[in-house]
Amino acid sequence: MFIVHCSMFNEIKAQPNVYINESGRTRIINNVDKIECGTDSMMVWSGNNVQCATFNVQSTDLMSFKEKDFWRAKVMPERYLADFDYDIAFEEADKERVTAESEITDVKSKFYDDFLEHSTWSKTVYIIYEGTDVNVTGDTDSIGIKKEGAHLTIETSAAEVKYVISGSSNDACFKLYSERKACVVLNGVELTNPQGSVINSQLKKRLFIDLAPNTVNILTDGTSYTKVSGEDQRGCIFAEGKICISGEGQLFVNGNKKCGIASDDYIHQLGGFVHVNAHAQKGKAVYGKDNIIIGGGVLRTFVDGDAGKGLSSDSLLTVTGGVIKAITTGNAIWDDGEQDYSSCCAVKSNWDMNILGGELCCLSTGDGGKGISAGNLEIVNNKNKFNGTLTVANADIYVRTGGKRVPEVKHEDAHGEKAEAAASPKGMKSVGKMTINSGSIYIRCSGGAAAEGIESKKTIDINGGKVRTYCVDDGMNAEGCNINGGDILICSTENDGFDVSFLFLNDGLLYTIGGDVAQMGMDTDGKTFKVMGGEIVALGARNCQPFSSSALANVLCYVKKHVSGLALADAEGNIIRAIPTPDSYNIICVLFSNGDITVGNRYKILSYEKSFDDTPVVEYDFTAEGISTTLGSFK
Repeated sequence: MFIVHCSMFNEIKAQPNVYINESGRTRIINNVDKIECGTDSMMVWSGNNVQCATFNVQSTDLMSFKEKDFWRAKVMPERYLADFDYDIAFEEADKERVTAESEITDVKSKFYDDFLEHSTWSKTVYIIYEGTDVNVTGDTDSIGIKKEGAHLTIETSAAEVKYVISGSSNDACFKLYSERKACVVLNGVELTNPQGSVINSQLKKRLFIDLAPNTVNILTDGTSYTKVSGEDQRGCIFAEGKICISGEGQLFVNGNKKCGIASDDYIHQLGGFVHVNAHAQKGKAVYGKDNIIIGGGVLRTFVDGDAGKGLSSDSLLTVTGGVIKAITTGNAIWDDGEQDYSSCCAVKSNWDMNILGGELCCLSTGDGGKGISAGNLEIVNNKNKFNGTLTVANADIYVRTGGKRVPEVKHEDAHGEKAEAAASPKGMKSVGKMTINSGSIYIRCSGGAAAEGIESKKTIDINGGKVRTYCVDDGMNAEGCNINGGDILICSTENDGFDVSFLFLNDGLLYTIGGDVAQMGMDTDGKTFKVMGGEIVALGARNCQPFSSSALANVLCYVKKHVSGLALADAEGNIIRAIPTPDSYNIICVLFSNGDITVGNRYKILSYEKSFDDTPVVEYDFTAEGISTTLGSFK
């Protein structure tokens, strides 16, 4: 369910139930079909497109997501509940969080020229839109000007030209032909082009977009475009070359046809506050063919079309700083060309994704929706090729999905064999290898069946940082995993907590929880599972045990009653590791492994009925006679 404070944009595809906050009170409207928004009012349509309410609005583009989740308290120990109490919302305070990307001073850097201060502008052209007309003044001697009403086309071979744009029009555009880089200063402008892009740069060089301080700039394209032979116009702001966004102002972009901001090269945001909407089916709020680079500023994207994307790159995606908030609400749809589902995704790259700083908040509420997805699956010589990697370091990542699995479709795959396809929600996914070096990752996928937390079709390496996942399906799923450090909690309500074909734990803390009905906290398919260092605690109906070639000993025990906590203690009853247990379990299997368990020593397994203040019951009194000790059985 959404909490919708208001929106300045045309129409929102609503979720089934909507909270409306108006004048300090909250009203719930059920069975919502759509929400139509104006600049000062909002209409809610419910029940076979019957208009049921109109609200006045005082601020713009604020939206958040709430859901009822009674399972979390049942399957997760109380001490971890607060880790998942975050909300992903568009807030007025976002506008105060803008910090510019640190200037690159190394002239050899490939991004040195993206900084506006590293360019010189000797000519300034002033463009003022006034309804059906546009006035052009300033250094105009070296530029060609063509006007059709307020539709302005400039053609020039001049260098070092800056265009300062202001004014308003509901039928206008700015189109630029040039062989030199250019700078467009948005200086308080509100433009709509019903027939195409509002800003259309056909130059192959850099287009700098400078958001003037203390300005609000609003650009909106049409739902259909007038085609121009031999030219692309992929979105409300489009450039054949690179787009570099900086400044201290605000930019609101409303993409109705395809994309909000699109480049056939790359997009680099260095500063400014940017909010981009994309409403079309398969629409993309921000699209960079070769790369999207976010190094500073605040970027918010809202996508309500089915199979839409917030940030989308055909190749690379790089985040080194700034704040990103990406929300999608559409559902997955079947793609006949791909013979597969196409899902919504908040942040998507088709090859490598590197999240190396900043704050990234992703929310996908529709069925089959994904938070973060990197890479693509390619079939070469009838074999699967997994392209693209995902690397995380020094970033704060928050992901939520609220949708459910889209039912399977039977079809023939690329090999001509019978296959089934479905779209499942994913928190963070990499087709190729995933590496987590540092930072904090929080993922919550509690909307419906088959919602997985972290997935890689290859391996996951965790070298440090804080990782938290809570979901319905597997909490973490990969071909294999190497853990060399970090504080990791993995929790599933209905499936395995940790599901990999091999696991090497060398350091760090891994705490994993699986569903209570025949599901496993730790599932390695009976394949390689070695604990060489660190610590593991796994809770489930069952668990795999580490191989006997592990360096650290482990204990696996079954307790066949409901308890609030268990503890591993030494022979005198001194606690080595105490763990709270989920409320949902009546029979629980626990796997302990850490450096405090020594072969030949005596230990106890203690249980606590309500809290660790209770007098414990000794469930097992035993001697660790080998690397692996099993107490009790599943049956």
